[in-house]
Amino acid sequence: MSAGEKELRAHGLTRRTFAKLSFAAAAGVPLLQGCAGSSRTGPENKESARAFLRDQARRAVEAALVRAGKSSGAYHNATAYDVRVPGGNMGYPAFWVRDAAMMLGGDLVACEEVEGWIRLICSTLPGPGDRLIRPGVVVPAYFVPDHINFDGRATFYPENYETGERQGGEPWGKYPPLDDNFYFIHMVHAHWRGTGSTRLLRSRVATSFDEAPLARVCERVYAAPTFDAETGLVVAGDPDRENAKDWGFCDSVFKSGKLLFPSVLKLVAARRLTEMFHACGDATTADRYRDDARRIGAAIAATFLGESAGGGGDGGGGGGGAWLHSASGMGNQADVWGSAYAVHCGALSERVGVLVSRALVRGFRERTAVRDGTARHVPTSDPRGGVWERSVSAAGTYQNGGYWGTPMGWYISAVHKTDRAAAADIAREYVRGLCRKVLADGAVEALEWFNPDTGASANPRYVATVALPYLCLQEAGILNLLDFPVGEVLPRGVA
Repeated sequence: MSAGEKELRAHGLTRRTFAKLSFAAAAGVPLLQGCAGSSRTGPENKESARAFLRDQARRAVEAALVRAGKSSGAYHNATAYDVRVPGGNMGYPAFWVRDAAMMLGGDLVACEEVEGWIRLICSTLPGPGDRLIRPGVVVPAYFVPDHINFDGRATFYPENYETGERQGGEPWGKYPPLDDNFYFIHMVHAHWRGTGSTRLLRSRVATSFDEAPLARVCERVYAAPTFDAETGLVVAGDPDRENAKDWGFCDSVFKSGKLLFPSVLKLVAARRLTEMFHACGDATTADRYRDDARRIGAAIAATFLGESAGGGGDGGGGGGGAWLHSASGMGNQADVWGSAYAVHCGALSERVGVLVSRALVRGFRERTAVRDGTARHVPTSDPRGGVWERSVSAAGTYQNGGYWGTPMGWYISAVHKTDRAAAADIAREYVRGLCRKVLADGAVEALEWFNPDTGASANPRYVATVALPYLCLQEAGILNLLDFPVGEVLPRGVA
């Protein structure tokens, strides 16, 4: 075993290792049980939960930094840019585009560093025409990679760190995940907002095949994922022949047809392109993206709002509200994360937003979607009992029944729309969950996911568990929900 493998096994799981463990779990072999470590220090009882979460977000983002030319454990960043990995434990030793994008929107990462990320990603973009990896594995033009290794080479698919013909394919897809292109636009938008300047948007950036103004690169990237011509919604084909992954936090799940989460991401990206092209003085292009956002927004409820667990049995009119479903084909199930994100982003009409918010409140109160301040992907009230129709991951693990802190900012924000008391209760429960284990350096354990019934868990120091909720609550203007002494929710034994 290499030194790098020893380090990964000591600190957490890679996605590749996790996939193997998921298959093992299906056969009755237990997953890793928690993480080693003791609580030797922690928050002060009188410290506000708001200050505590801000501090934990800062710690997590800083622990994820690997500077250009420097090493973290066995891993050396040979690129010309500072990058951030998904977790301070190096459980995912590469630059993941979506995870990095989830660190933005506040002041946790400097704009100069974000510019480096943008240039690094641009350098990997494939040019016109599909790139054949091997028969049945194709990277379309202008697709953003899933992650970029420390040598600057891109991996377009989940599961491993291969950059050649061994990436992709069954069960990880003919095509790359459909979300990273929109997360790239999120990065560009965050840089523009942070600097207040269109300099980078107007600048020419190098791709793997040419140079072009960044604004035009964004247009190519936006248009690359497959979409329905009438609605603009992102789509995927047959799960056996194509198996496109709708987004990275469901990359072990099979879905088909029109897809909720990447469609909401696309709507948000269209709005951001509208803002940026207006700032560049290009009103014609800005109006085109505004129209696209309206078209997608009008189609989301019509396509994904359906009769589902907690929906009152009428597709949207019951007192329990209504979930958005994850896909129109395979995976046509209530989607907790997608529902929360759509409400948080304002992707729904007022009426539909209220219905979905009510379903989220019910999912918390009845414990079908939330436990210990974390959320699962599919509510347990779903006809399949809370697991996906088809997934690589065993039931009760990872994206197929694990509980995650990552979506909790979206969830709290969405619930706040209709039930402020419930939102405050969830916020307290979320902070209490973070305080469950505080490590020797004062950082919380911040598990990527866990199962409170089995004790299975993975990846402590996972950035999105703390940074994304903090940034979402800040964006929604409801950090005041955390204006209580953290001592009020500290578990016994944490001081």
